[in-house]
Amino acid sequence: MSSAESAEAVRQLLKYVLQDFEAKGGKVVVPVGCNGLEDWLLDNVEVSKLMPLLKKGAGHEINVLQICSTKSTKTKTPKAKAQSKAYNPFDDSEVPTPVSVDELMTRKPGKGADNPFVDETADDAATVNENEPKLDLPQLQTGMEEHQLKELAYTIFFGACGKRSNAEHVQVMRAQLEMSEGRALEVQRILATALRRDQATGSSLSPRSSLGTLETQVKLLQFVRPQDFDNFRHFVRWRDTTANILLQILQRAAQEPASEDDKYTFEGTTAFKRSLARLRGGLRRLNVRDPDEYDEQEYTEAATAVFQSAQVIATQSRTGWAYPWAVRIRLCDLMLRGMFDTLDEASYVESKDALLQLLQNRVWPLLGVSKHIHNTIYAWIHFRQFAVTGDLQLLDTTKDLIHGALSSPHAGRGLANGEALDQQADDDFSSEVSAAIVDWIAKRMSDYHKNFHDTQLMQGLLEVMASAEQVGGPSAEVSTLLAVCIRDSLESAFQWHIEQTAKDADSDAVRICLLAKATVNLLGIEVTTFSPALTPYLPIAADVAAKALHELFGSQLLPWLATVENLTDDNLEAVRQADHLEGQLMDEMEDRETDVSPWGILNRLSPLLFAWVSNQLIMLNDWSGRIQGTEEWKPVTQQRGCARSAVDIVKIASETIEGLFNMRLALPVALVRALTEGLDEVLRKYVKFVTSTVGSIDALVPATPNLTRYKRELAVKAEEAAVTGRNSPKSSKGREAAASDEQQLRTPDDGRIAALTTLTLVTRINSLLYIEENLPAMEKIVQDRWEEDTEGVHVDLRQKSLDWLSECFEAAHQSARQAIDYMCNFIGMKTVFFDLRRPVLEELYQHHVEGARLHPVLVQLDAALEDMVTAASESLPPYLARSLLQAITMALQRILLDGGPYRLYIPDDIEYIEQDLEQLKGLFLADGQGLPAEDVDSLCAPVVDLLNVLQLETGILIKNFKDAKEEEKRAAKAGRSPTQPTSLVYDPDILQRVLAHRADRNASKFLKKELRLPKKLSTGTNMSSSTFSSGGLKGRSGGFGRFRRKA
Repeated sequence: MSSAESAEAVRQLLKYVLQDFEAKGGKVVVPVGCNGLEDWLLDNVEVSKLMPLLKKGAGHEINVLQICSTKSTKTKTPKAKAQSKAYNPFDDSEVPTPVSVDELMTRKPGKGADNPFVDETADDAATVNENEPKLDLPQLQTGMEEHQLKELAYTIFFGACGKRSNAEHVQVMRAQLEMSEGRALEVQRILATALRRDQATGSSLSPRSSLGTLETQVKLLQFVRPQDFDNFRHFVRWRDTTANILLQILQRAAQEPASEDDKYTFEGTTAFKRSLARLRGGLRRLNVRDPDEYDEQEYTEAATAVFQSAQVIATQSRTGWAYPWAVRIRLCDLMLRGMFDTLDEASYVESKDALLQLLQNRVWPLLGVSKHIHNTIYAWIHFRQFAVTGDLQLLDTTKDLIHGALSSPHAGRGLANGEALDQQADDDFSSEVSAAIVDWIAKRMSDYHKNFHDTQLMQGLLEVMASAEQVGGPSAEVSTLLAVCIRDSLESAFQWHIEQTAKDADSDAVRICLLAKATVNLLGIEVTTFSPALTPYLPIAADVAAKALHELFGSQLLPWLATVENLTDDNLEAVRQADHLEGQLMDEMEDRETDVSPWGILNRLSPLLFAWVSNQLIMLNDWSGRIQGTEEWKPVTQQRGCARSAVDIVKIASETIEGLFNMRLALPVALVRALTEGLDEVLRKYVKFVTSTVGSIDALVPATPNLTRYKRELAVKAEEAAVTGRNSPKSSKGREAAASDEQQLRTPDDGRIAALTTLTLVTRINSLLYIEENLPAMEKIVQDRWEEDTEGVHVDLRQKSLDWLSECFEAAHQSARQAIDYMCNFIGMKTVFFDLRRPVLEELYQHHVEGARLHPVLVQLDAALEDMVTAASESLPPYLARSLLQAITMALQRILLDGGPYRLYIPDDIEYIEQDLEQLKGLFLADGQGLPAEDVDSLCAPVVDLLNVLQLETGILIKNFKDAKEEEKRAAKAGRSPTQPTSLVYDPDILQRVLAHRADRNASKFLKKELRLPKKLSTGTNMSSSTFSSGGLKGRSGGFGRFRRKA
């Protein structure tokens, strides 16, 4: 099972356990903002903390966040991770630990000042151990000590190259193999002596090819004697070395099958045991430690027995007299090491080229070392020298040698005995060397943020890694390995930043903020410095890095987010930095297939954000309620003339919008809409409050008097009473009629309405206008800040949001416009129907038109308009003038149609009324400085239409009325609605009112006969104002809703 599958299995098991606990009555609490048991939570659960809580049983609570902890750092090597991921994800077997060889292919290096892998402050031995590449291969065990192998190497080299012409090179090799001059002379002397004695006996030691075989060592034991050395002690040392070489090699040679088809080794046979016993017996007989115990004959017999036993074993083994593969490799390594200066380990010895030529032409053929093995070992040595010196030039040579190993033949050249080197062992060794190189580089690459400050060095190592990987056979690919290295190095660098930020931060929020900034810098360095070097080998290097950083920072961010309970400045700054970081990380992963899930910062934080919006709206509503209770409607500024409450509510609403966007987060649309809709509602409530303080316009209009017909006697008496200045007629009936008439002009809300002065009403209108004018500014704040926060969002989605945002306060706009219209109409109606009630409703055109003209009213209207304009904002005067003109025209219609029993008209009066109407128009035109002429004509049109009816003769009025009534009857009989009149002259309701106010006996008789109208008002009776409101005149004049402000 792979690591990913194992992790998923653990998650499923934990989820099952917790859900079962919950099903049994327990309670499982997840952090705020989490959607259930999310993967990151389950990955951080500590079982040791969970088990005690489960044992308590149902009825208890498990807070998942409290049983979580941060994951420990992975310790698996980069290559092991890559191999487990890329090649054998189902293999759970453990790799056997390699057996360490005694200082195999190693030497004490100097500490170079330019080596980036050597810590100058560390202990020398520890530093060498840490940075020096090693080959811990079981197949390279020889059982021989280092000095023994070096002596054997020198013996072979001298035997193959020891001519006078090569004397200088032999001396260099001696020094490189750390052989003393005395010891070297003894080796030279015994070789020469053994050769002479062997030739004297006619043996086979003379051919030079035999010098690279074990047979030479056996013959040396036969022919070399103590007298060939300076003293007996040197003889004993040489003999012990040679005997140990012989014993170790023959024992190991016998362990290999004689052929590939042979399933058994010679080691287990009786013949081998007997031969090995004889060999050991002979060696024991040769082991003479004191000169007095030495006997020539005894020694000769023992040496002969050793030769015979060795010959039996050699002939039965696969390699024969040839040195085993491991010995040849070790000898090759020791001699190739000699190419480097022991004092300056980055430099070659002066005779390097000559030595290499000797090795390749004379020594390697004796040992059966192929070009492939030569290049492999030489590449390893160069790489090792680079590791301990840091010399980049050695990397280039290493890469060339690795390519040479790939292109050179694998089979060894023929040995002296005709056998060939085991090609499979060569191939395996090359793979192991390449693996060691790759592992060493991967180890440094797994923390390249610390190890590499120069990408040139990093690029050189990557080239060597890629070359070595080609030799390595079926191992992790470079791209897979580098992906692991990127994650490990970033994990190491990220862990360092965690430790640093923990020191510098005084809270978790500050720590997350600092860590986010550090991660942004880390990403920048990765993308600009390291990814370009890694891209040739891993094209998605930046993507892998971004994904790794996303996972690493998420492991720190998400647990912290789950603990955030309020939107403090530190918390918001941490969230902003984290959101900024995720944006950059996602940009690096853009257009690539990836399984990274966003952190969902705002989704997890949305409960707090919506709570913040809700609290702001609650506070604003509470404040608005308090200020409304204390508002006196006094202007706070001369320029604006609006109330303090309007200024404050606009200011607080704007500050609330700024407060949300000053969080500088990528706010979700739903959150912005929640705030704007809430503010829109608050503003609409305020607008409604403003209009509610003045009441209904209907309260300004007195009830409409009942219709009466003309009676000359009553009209004369009323006129005489008015002329003589008496308050009422002499008779009690006259007094009752006058009282009834005055009652018609009173309203129940007179006291409240009287308190609504022009200044307070205009202040209300100014306040509403102030809100309306500031709504676009608030909308612009929302739009501008939204554009800043959504920069980079898809154009269609962004435009869709802007379309909505452009109308975010549309309801408040409409409410404010309607309220301004209403208040303008209210102040116009109040001025005419309340403030000017007596001159307009009681005195205008009373008894005779000629004696009660409109001019005195116009003077008062002009003064009232001046008061309004003085208190109003600059843009309001035209609207106030329209409302006042509309109100006076409505009053004129009331006076002409429902003016009461003492307003009587004849066709000749129309001329005076028309003159008054022209004066009215002139007042509002103001010689071109007032309202536009078309507006004035439009508002006065209903009065003009009515005058066209008033000027008709009584007979025509009666005829038209009868015709209209006949049409109503026909329609009722036919079951349809009557045809609507096309003009007021055919409107039965208008005709009835005109006839009721006509000072004409025929009209009175008609009304008495047809409609039974009384000649005077009955005491205590009243006619509802709905009579006028539902009449045809309102439909033509537009009523109170006719006036509409223009943009």
